[in-house]
Amino acid sequence: MRNLLRRRWQGKAAPPALVPGEDVLLLSVPLPPMPPAQRRAAVAFAVEDRIACALDAVHVVLGPVLPDPPGHWLVAVVGRACLAAHLARLGPGPRVLPDTLTVPVPPPGVWAAREAGGRVLLRMADGTGMAVPAAMLGVLHRAAGEPDIMLHGGSLPEDVPFRPAPDKAAADLPAGFDLRPASGGGGVPRLVARVAAVAALAGAVHLALLGAETLVLSRRLAAEEAALRAALTRAGLPAKGDPAAILAGAAASAGPERFLDLPAQAMAALRPLSGQVSLRDLRHDGKVLSLTLQAPDLAALLAAESALSGAALTLVAGPATTADGLAEQRLTVQR
Repeated sequence: MRNLLRRRWQGKAAPPALVPGEDVLLLSVPLPPMPPAQRRAAVAFAVEDRIACALDAVHVVLGPVLPDPPGHWLVAVVGRACLAAHLARLGPGPRVLPDTLTVPVPPPGVWAAREAGGRVLLRMADGTGMAVPAAMLGVLHRAAGEPDIMLHGGSLPEDVPFRPAPDKAAADLPAGFDLRPASGGGGVPRLVARVAAVAALAGAVHLALLGAETLVLSRRLAAEEAALRAALTRAGLPAKGDPAAILAGAAASAGPERFLDLPAQAMAALRPLSGQVSLRDLRHDGKVLSLTLQAPDLAALLAAESALSGAALTLVAGPATTADGLAEQRLTVQR
């Protein structure tokens, strides 16, 4: 393995120093979009519930972004005492990586393996990996559902099926990935750094959830608008343009008993509240109009009731409810 790395790095920067993969936990960690500096500060708290020791006892290193699944990053976790022993042995020099990363990443559903000296280095399709004793590979393989194994060198126990790898080239080691602690750094107190990192991670998660909620609401409004335009088409009215304007125009050009007169009158009354109140459901049987309104708070729903009552409409208001930060109420309107 060392000769292969030496040939690969000949004429380039010094090859990385390797430490046993048994000492390094490799994880695939989802992280929300955030600036690189905040991502490096927050990654330790993103893995806190996946390790069996305190964060003070481990060194957490953010690696490269993974191709699959989207938004996941390769993260290494190593005990501080263990890393200090390796660095004392290696001394100053090139970057340090677990030897697990020397195995190429396999296709989905396949394990890549290399055996030497009774140790097996395993690599999974998500970029993570581990090192295990060869005698334990069969138990681990069966527990994982017996995925295909692509062998890049060495030999495996007789009870473990495998196929030789077609390409014996070394893996592409991720650039910029180094277990050595970053040198320098400011004198920010550890407690302050922790608070800033947690705040950055929480803020990024909040923004991601807010974006997802906005997307859901936008899709819901688009579906409601499409349904309204389809109803206009069935009624023989133009479906292009502002639906509220189309309904108002139809009501103005028709007698007071036309089918669309009551909805148009109600929509006209609610138009000044369009930025505060949204229509979730509308039903009309020709005489009675049933509306389900949503708003950020109960005050906006009360304003909608007042607007409808002030438009010479008879109003029956159902109970208002609140859930997920929105207030909702069903109103029955007639002339």
